[in-house]
Amino acid sequence: MNNRADFRMLTITEAAEYFGLPKHFIRQLVLTKAVPSIKAGKKYLINEKTISEYLQNGAVCDKI
Repeated sequence: MNNRADFRMLTITEAAEYFGLPKHFIRQLVLTKAVPSIKAGKKYLINEKTISEYLQNGAVCDKI
């Protein structure tokens, strides 16, 4: 059974604050598609587990 925490989505601003990184760094990860994201209106949503994995390992899984 999947844990609900696996599906927590963060905006670029939330991700930057959560990981203590500059917003422009997170934005570049999204715009260059280094980290998968979903566009919801004007905002990009990033899966917390996926970006955490990227920041730790330098690679992401194929699924969001």
